[in-house]
Amino acid sequence: MKNYVSHLTNCGLALLITVLPSVATSQESQKPAVVVSIASVDNLMGNVGYLTRVAGSPEVGAIITIMSGQYIEGLDTTRPAGAYIAFAPQPTAVVFLPVDDFNTVTTKIEEMVGELQDVGDGVKKLALQREIFLKEQEGWIFASDQLANLGNVPDDPTRLLEGMYETYDIGIRANVQSVPQELRQMFLSEIKEGFERTVANEDDEDKRVAQKEFGGRVIEEIVRFADEADQLTLAWGTDKRAGKTYLDVSTTALAGTTLAEEFKYAVELKSDFAGFLVPDAAATFHFTAPVLQEDIEKTILMLKKAREKALQEIDKDDDLPSDEARATAKEIVGSLMDVLQKTVQNGKLNGGAALRLAPKDINFVAGGLVADGKSVETDLKRMVELARQSKDNPGVEVKFDAEIHAGVSLHTITVPVPAREEEARNILGEKMLTVVGTGATSVYVAFGNDSIALLKQVIDGSSAGTNESSPMTLNVSLAPIMAFAASVDDDPIVAGLAEALKNGQGKDHIAISSKAIERGVAYRLEVEEGVLQLIGQAAKMKNAQERDPF
Repeated sequence: MKNYVSHLTNCGLALLITVLPSVATSQESQKPAVVVSIASVDNLMGNVGYLTRVAGSPEVGAIITIMSGQYIEGLDTTRPAGAYIAFAPQPTAVVFLPVDDFNTVTTKIEEMVGELQDVGDGVKKLALQREIFLKEQEGWIFASDQLANLGNVPDDPTRLLEGMYETYDIGIRANVQSVPQELRQMFLSEIKEGFERTVANEDDEDKRVAQKEFGGRVIEEIVRFADEADQLTLAWGTDKRAGKTYLDVSTTALAGTTLAEEFKYAVELKSDFAGFLVPDAAATFHFTAPVLQEDIEKTILMLKKAREKALQEIDKDDDLPSDEARATAKEIVGSLMDVLQKTVQNGKLNGGAALRLAPKDINFVAGGLVADGKSVETDLKRMVELARQSKDNPGVEVKFDAEIHAGVSLHTITVPVPAREEEARNILGEKMLTVVGTGATSVYVAFGNDSIALLKQVIDGSSAGTNESSPMTLNVSLAPIMAFAASVDDDPIVAGLAEALKNGQGKDHIAISSKAIERGVAYRLEVEEGVLQLIGQAAKMKNAQERDPF
């Protein structure tokens, strides 16, 4: 599964670091390399007030509002602000602010910073360690460190923002192909050199080989991104009505490129395992991802090396009682690797996990798509027979085909929990139940006292035909997590937070999700207001405890 977030975000941040020091005017028709969008002062202050209020510190929001007042006199607080960086026809960096009264703004600058000099054509200069030039045009103040940059500024700079200010408080967008090729090559060379130094400094041979292979693939992806990407956007916003704040990362590809085709292919994939999105779970994870031909070939090479390594470890394993047992273990490993290789060759990865928590109770299930689930079942039975040759597993009970549910065979494994493991016994009981489910093209693993019911719920939800098409979804609910933590930890802060979340009206989620956009993909990290309340309350409780530890 390709880690688009990691690769593209790292590339984008490095790209910004590369271009910012190099810039110094742009034609309106030229697409800037980087655009920064800032919502109106009214929206920003409203969201700051909301966030500090839900976090339990409204006084902080009030202080910010009061202190910022002197800096916004003369500005139009209903319109957005921003900045842009361009390279054609010459290097350009310009900041723009909406203005109601330019004279008021210049007066405040002179009161707070220093005298402004009139350099003609309505442009004023502020001489600090670095000169700054200001110009008013069509209700906007434009500022730059180069006078020439103000000679051809746009009449309406908000068009450069492409509506980001309507959705986000702050947004940064890079138009990758607007960065000159030589700068992109310089950036890529620095990445490669840094990678080569890291590999060369690694003393462990196995780690050095692994770093070289993995790092080489990452660099290939970054190079391809620099050549084929259209836009990269990083933006933060707040939705007061929905009670959440969010961070978005998105990327789009140039039409007709391989990257655009990959995004399109990912959109067309549907999931057979949406049942992992259990509504009342403490945490759920779900993914659907294509495996492209070039990735299949690379993965097969990795699996080949993993197989060789596993077989070598079997030869060294003194716990295997005989050469016959070693031969059997090798056959099992080989069979499982064959299934894994066939799964990858089918071109689709699909699966998920779910965690359900309650006071002193934990249940977990994970699973996904495999090329041959029945082959895995056969290997499981052979593994159990091999384990029975050892005398180190007293009290372990295994029951194959304990139940069949919706075409999935459920196999149970019961393991005694040692009496000395008191905490584990309080949660799992005297025996821990593990369930392995094997279907025609699926494998599941679950554990917990109620794991069979949870596994059945996932199977039923997956077969209901929901066809979840999001490439990736991760949901975490803090209320059941804190309730569980309070049941096994006598810390009064934990108990207090768990109690507070009972009245959180369900807005206790942290979520990471992805969705398809035109020629691209967008990822979102979302935090609901109940989480912010919890953070604020935890800080207050911690401070109170430190002031009065008794």
